[in-house]
Amino acid sequence: MFYSIQPTQRKIKNMDKSSQERCIQCRLIIQDCICRDISAFWAEHKITLLTSKREERIISNTGRLLRCMLENISPVYIGEKGWEKEVESEIARTDYTPVIFFPTPSVCDGQKVMEEMGKPLNIFVLDTSWRNARRWLHKPVLMNLKKIGLKTVPPSEYYLRKQSVENYLCTFQAVTSLMAELRTKGFASVSFQINEKFKLWVKSLARERGLTRTTTPRSRNFSKN
Repeated sequence: MFYSIQPTQRKIKNMDKSSQERCIQCRLIIQDCICRDISAFWAEHKITLLTSKREERIISNTGRLLRCMLENISPVYIGEKGWEKEVESEIARTDYTPVIFFPTPSVCDGQKVMEEMGKPLNIFVLDTSWRNARRWLHKPVLMNLKKIGLKTVPPSEYYLRKQSVENYLCTFQAVTSLMAELRTKGFASVSFQINEKFKLWVKSLARERGLTRTTTPRSRNFSKN
């Protein structure tokens, strides 16, 4: 099921201190806004995006972009008043099986969990730095959730931030890759369009920052033109 996103008429100032105005949804500068051509996809699996107000303000944050592309998604802001109760409420839902998406050696197979429980997943996604993610993972309200991960990690298309973690995927690409692996109903027919929009978004931000990308087998380099 698809829901069209109407391009916002509001404008916000760039959070990275430039004077350019940006779309409040995709956060690209107004002339590069991609919202007009986005149709949000309703996934059978719910995404509960665990993030922070600080992370969401970062222009290159991909969790916020994911919320433009997927309809069945809601944020919980770690550290804000009442966030633990929000998480507990999501975990207690009877229409989904709660799991947390994080790469560890002991992850479960998400497809098998879904088949065993007989209902779709409520996937808790840590939209933050690796350092914060590891810390959040051990919060009492989250630590007992079953962990799922990707069987195959595709090449990263995100080159806006330096990353020290090998086989790193940003939140957007990790979640869309998981949706594909879970054989989410209807996702195969829209995955190409969604991923192409993501690449365009990355390219637009890279261009305005003067970034170019070169890839080597062991690392990704970031350079100014």
